[in-house]
Amino acid sequence: MEFSMLMGLLVAGLGFPLIILGVLIYIRYGVVRLERHGLRAQGKVIGVRYPRSNKRSVDYTFRPPEGPELRGSFQEWPPRPEAERAPGSPVDILYRADAPHDHMAVGTGLSQRFFLITATCLVLFASCTTRDVLREYFTRQGEAPARTTPAPP
Repeated sequence: MEFSMLMGLLVAGLGFPLIILGVLIYIRYGVVRLERHGLRAQGKVIGVRYPRSNKRSVDYTFRPPEGPELRGSFQEWPPRPEAERAPGSPVDILYRADAPHDHMAVGTGLSQRFFLITATCLVLFASCTTRDVLREYFTRQGEAPARTTPAPP
């Protein structure tokens, strides 16, 4: 295995999981910030769509006390029958006071459980990929014929 191939595999095996992990950390940070410091508002459902049988998209609207009406949507997968949503039904919203456009329905953000499971899988994937690529590289390096210099006469 050439050095350029080694670097390409390491960049792919480490870079791809790290980029995804970075995006997940950014999303989770936003959810935690809203859960800890967000203000609550009462919104109402304005539409429900079922793009697939196991998924429900809910559109909502709410008006923060200090601004205009805002709209948003969230997806429930799988939809819980006990929490049937219908147009006009209430929905609790969390939003930032300094940026009301940054909002979400309560309980719909990236959960800590999903984040930890996904992060663990990404770290394991990156570790195993790195180990296997390096093992293959150094195994092939050991198989290469040794260069010997002729002994001086």
